[in-house]
Amino acid sequence: MIEIKKAGEIMSRPIGVNSEDTKQFIVDIATKCFEQKGYSATSMADIKNETNMSKGTIYYHFKNKEELYLYCIQQVSNEFLHNWTMMSKTEHSAEKKLYIWANLNNLVVQKPIMNTLHEYFVATNKNNYDAVIKLYEPEFQIVKDILVEGIESGEFKNDLQVDDITVLLFNFMTSLDHLDLFDYSTPQKQKKIYRLAIDLVLPGLKK
Repeated sequence: MIEIKKAGEIMSRPIGVNSEDTKQFIVDIATKCFEQKGYSATSMADIKNETNMSKGTIYYHFKNKEELYLYCIQQVSNEFLHNWTMMSKTEHSAEKKLYIWANLNNLVVQKPIMNTLHEYFVATNKNNYDAVIKLYEPEFQIVKDILVEGIESGEFKNDLQVDDITVLLFNFMTSLDHLDLFDYSTPQKQKKIYRLAIDLVLPGLKK
């Protein structure tokens, strides 16, 4: 049985089919299952067994495994957006905001469940990525806003193609997902690489 611990204690199972605590408990357990077994090998039966909840309770909150999985991914996105709001609200430099954004991306890829996204696409034979792209729309907007702020403040060039550069920056950053394959396995090494990525990009943005 997977144990989800908080403050040194085993998290007890919440009671009540309509409870948000119950839903969150399911998500916490499901996240651990997806992280340990991957998307394909994890079944709703596994999650039922690990949560010790009835099938009806789980399906009350999530109609299928895919919906539950995407909700788990959404939570990572929500955490990213919360951290971004807290860390960027007092920062007025577009350049420094890019470094904050890069560092938060570094923290996101350290979440084991994010390593299962490629498998999810393969397993579900997705021809379009609308569900996952929707998750990243707020982050796209963050990058756009940083670029626009930089242009308006005079930090960045006036003729930047904001939409195109947003796509380039986003894809550049997400391409760093597998740094561990190149012996950048520690958080310190990975943080350095994410910072270096912005170091390389900035000369092309600044006046």
